[in-house]
Amino acid sequence: MVQRYDWKEKRVVVAGGTSGLGLHLVLAAAAQGARIVILGRDRERLEQACQKAKAAGAQEAIGFSIDLRTISLPCAQLSDSLGDDVRLQSFLETNQVDLLINAVGRSDRGPISSVSAADLRSLLEDNLVCTWQSICLFKHSLLRARGTIVNIGSLAGLVSAPNLGGYNAAKSALTAMSRQLRLEWKQDKVHVMLVCTGPIAREDSGRRYEQLAKDRGLEIAHANVPGGAAKLKLLEPVGLANRILHDASTKRCEVVIPAKAKWLAAITAVWPALGDWILVKFLKR
Repeated sequence: MVQRYDWKEKRVVVAGGTSGLGLHLVLAAAAQGARIVILGRDRERLEQACQKAKAAGAQEAIGFSIDLRTISLPCAQLSDSLGDDVRLQSFLETNQVDLLINAVGRSDRGPISSVSAADLRSLLEDNLVCTWQSICLFKHSLLRARGTIVNIGSLAGLVSAPNLGGYNAAKSALTAMSRQLRLEWKQDKVHVMLVCTGPIAREDSGRRYEQLAKDRGLEIAHANVPGGAAKLKLLEPVGLANRILHDASTKRCEVVIPAKAKWLAAITAVWPALGDWILVKFLKR
């Protein structure tokens, strides 16, 4: 594959960029010579991610330790919720952001009837509210650059599947918010792109939900199946990250991977009963 440089010398912010797909996106942008900013909660992992970004070719890489679950930022203005982080306040006041990638969130397992109200609130906070807080944080920096926002969603935000607990509900909310923002901010020349992917290959694939399964009394082997038992091939994260960056540069509205899932989403919207039948037919037994 020919190396692209869509984001060379551009300011790229990745919220949730210390692990998983977020880290792969950091490294892919760094390899293009972008100026990287990483948001994360864990200071040690944040420093490690910045070092990896510099080694990969970033013109600069800085990190801000911030918990997007606890700040309170009306989207119209900044508040004092950043506390004593003078560095971040200064960055927000003086820099423009060309690309904001929101790779925050977490998955879930089990039937939604096994999810408590507290669990559901937590899933909505991690998958929806944290993304909203990130957007509010960088709104003025994005407006200055007429930048692009990329929200990392999921196929679960387009098509329901059994065994994904409240994840479907949380990612569906993220899909709706992304589409709403794209319409509202078009006049301000800020573009919003939604990415909906299937399960992504990771080091802990096939075992990451063991403790959750034990806590909820679920069958561990079933809970650990990637994609909530849908017959989907695991996506290779490096190529996926490069594709997302390229699609963001061309201002795609929505990216669905694998592409065949778009047909299931369209069928489900028009003919729900047929969509359910197709989904159940292609679940792993």
